[in-house]
Amino acid sequence: MIQTTRQIKSRIKGAENIRKITRAMETVSAAKLNRVKKTLHASRPYISGIETMLKGLISDTGSLGHPLLENRPAGGIAICVIASDTGLCGAYNNNLVRFAERFLGSFDKDSVTVVPIGKEASSHFGRLGFTIRAARTVTYGRYSPDLADAIAKDLTDIYMNSGARAVYVAYTRFGSALRNAPAVDKFLNIELEPERPNGYILEPDAVTMLGRMIPQYLSARMRAIMLDAYTSEHTSRMLAMKTATDNADDMIGTLTLAMNKARQFAITKEVLEIAMSAEAVKG
Repeated sequence: MIQTTRQIKSRIKGAENIRKITRAMETVSAAKLNRVKKTLHASRPYISGIETMLKGLISDTGSLGHPLLENRPAGGIAICVIASDTGLCGAYNNNLVRFAERFLGSFDKDSVTVVPIGKEASSHFGRLGFTIRAARTVTYGRYSPDLADAIAKDLTDIYMNSGARAVYVAYTRFGSALRNAPAVDKFLNIELEPERPNGYILEPDAVTMLGRMIPQYLSARMRAIMLDAYTSEHTSRMLAMKTATDNADDMIGTLTLAMNKARQFAITKEVLEIAMSAEAVKG
């Protein structure tokens, strides 16, 4: 279909407007990614340290009958799915919810409680008919320690009060800018590989120490999980917007070439018409 130069100019202007938006979104996502990635790397030594301390404490004292350390033989499960509130992040949400669906395929739907973080997870699992509890859908990819602590408390309350035998978390684990993979980790009950006894001298007693350390450990774990998820989200959105910007550049180049050809065709046609008119006058 032959297009006029005016039509092509209109399409070029539309592509340029899209390029401005996608480039701005890419820049914003890159800035958010840098902030959350720094927080992720800075938090890892603390998380590793508190996990080591808790392992040593459990190795020295045992579980002491703590309900968050004991296996439950029966009951349903709960799963927290950490997706995003918004789209335009490539296959980030789709990969995660499909992965969580496959994990839940071996469980009876009536025995599963979903704790969605982000509108995408809430709407998806709500449509599938799962029981939804403690949904949080206005995070916009902004990491907050207080939010992570609140989610950890929600999951602990569900585990303690609903009779669930296990609580899992589905999220996207950050590997690198080009390698992020969905994962499902067990959150409760706490399962840590035993170490050799450390011979800790405890003050106050072991029961009190476990009661204090376990909530801190769960909060630290949830913070690490959310940092992984948000770093992966911003990485996916930045790459998706970069791809969209590159595609807009390619489209502008193609349309510019088409406009130049259309202009050349129009000029050639006018020259031919003038030449033919001149010949007709002579004849």
